[in-house]
Amino acid sequence: MPKWTKEEDEVILKHYGISPITEWCNELPKRSLSAITTRGYRLGLKTGQVIKPKTVKPQFMQELRAPNEATFDELWEAAYAFQKASQELSTRQEAIDIHIAVDHPIAVCFVADTHIGAIDTPLDVVRSRFNLLEEYPFIYPAGCGDMTDNYVPSSHPAGMFGALFPPELQKELVENLYQKLKGRWLWLIQGCHDEWSHTADDFDLTKYMAKHLECPNLGFGGSVKLKVGEQTYNIAARHKYRYNSSYNLTHAPKQLVRFDEKDADIAVVAHNHVTAIEHVQENDKDRVYIRPGSMKGPDRWARSIGFTDTGKNMPCVVLWPNVRRMMSFMDLGDCVEFMDSIGYGKS
Repeated sequence: MPKWTKEEDEVILKHYGISPITEWCNELPKRSLSAITTRGYRLGLKTGQVIKPKTVKPQFMQELRAPNEATFDELWEAAYAFQKASQELSTRQEAIDIHIAVDHPIAVCFVADTHIGAIDTPLDVVRSRFNLLEEYPFIYPAGCGDMTDNYVPSSHPAGMFGALFPPELQKELVENLYQKLKGRWLWLIQGCHDEWSHTADDFDLTKYMAKHLECPNLGFGGSVKLKVGEQTYNIAARHKYRYNSSYNLTHAPKQLVRFDEKDADIAVVAHNHVTAIEHVQENDKDRVYIRPGSMKGPDRWARSIGFTDTGKNMPCVVLWPNVRRMMSFMDLGDCVEFMDSIGYGKS
C-alpha cells in the first residue's frame, strides 16, 4: 500500500470530524473508508469524531392504522364464548351418583390395566375374564384406566418394541372387548397409557369409549355415590395418585381418603400392577382399600427392576342393598363362586 502523502493528510485534517466522511472521501480515491479512519487515528484524531450520515426518518403518506379498542373487547367476548363452548363439549365428571335398584347383593369388579396390545398381556386370559363377566349380570365392571398398552412415538417410543400390533388396532380390540359389557359399566377412568394418545393427537380414548359404552367419564378419577337398593356406598377411584409405597401396597388409596376423599367407603388406585386389598375397621366406619393390579405380566422394564408376575387379578367388592356390608375378593374367580352360592350367579 503506498505511503500517505502530505496532500492526503491535509484532506483528512480539513474534513475529519467536520463533515460526514461519505461526503469527502471521494477526494481520496485510492483509500478505503477503513484506511481513512485508521489514518485519522494515527494523525491524532479520534475515530469517534467521524460524523456519520444522519438517518432520514421516513414520511408516511397515509395515516397509520391504530388498533381499535372496541375490537379488543369483541375479541375478549369471543374468547369467553369459545372457552365456554369448548368446556361444554367435555364429558368429564368429577362426581357421579349411580343407583342400582335391586333388593339383593351386587358386586363391583374393578377392571384396571388390561393393556391390550402388549406382547406380555395374555389375550386369552383377558378374553376369558370378560366372557365370565358377561355371564354374571349382577357383577358390574368399573374401568380404572390403561385399557390399551398404546406406546406411541411421542411417549416412551421404546415401548413400541413390546407391542403385538399398532395402537389403532389395540383401540379397536378394546372397543370390541368392552362392548360385551355395554349397559353395565359403572364408569371409565383415563389411564396414563390412554393419555398418551390424548397428548399426541388430542384423541381422548376414555371420552370416546364412555360415549359408546354409555357410562360416565371420570377423567383421571373422581368420586361415586353408588346406591345399591337403599344403601349408599361412597367410592373414590383414580388411576394414579401420590404417596405410593412398595412396603405398604395400599398406602396410596389410604392417603387418597386422608387428603381428598374423607367420606369414601372404598378407595381404589390402579396403575402399579400389583393387586392388594385391605379391609380395615377405622374409627368412623369400615373401609376397603384396593390396588387392582393388572392383566399385563411383567414387561421388559418391570423385569429389569425385579418385578415378577403377581397374577392376573380383577378384584371385586360385593355390596348389600339393605345393610351396610361389604365383602371383598382378590379376584373375579372368587367373586363369581360367591355370587353362585347366594343364588345371583350366571344369567
